[in-house]
Amino acid sequence: MAASPYRRFSSLCPTVQALVIRLIQEEFTPLLPLSAEVPAAAWTRAVALADPTLLYCTAQEPVIRLCPESYEQLRACLQRELVGVG
Repeated sequence: MAASPYRRFSSLCPTVQALVIRLIQEEFTPLLPLSAEVPAAAWTRAVALADPTLLYCTAQEPVIRLCPESYEQLRACLQRELVGVG
């Protein structure tokens, strides 16, 4: 039986979590009304709190994508946790 390609953020190893946080920062920073430079610890806490589901596939070319079902939940959590931080 093949393993599911869907993973919760919390189930990833710390190295992959750091990579995912960086990718999330790059995608969501332009979408959020952030007042200043948000500390890395705040991003880590906000993403961990949202614990989004990711498509994590390592066949041939590695792929990590945010599942559409988690997108709005993550955006709302980032908005709530990061706006006004800095």
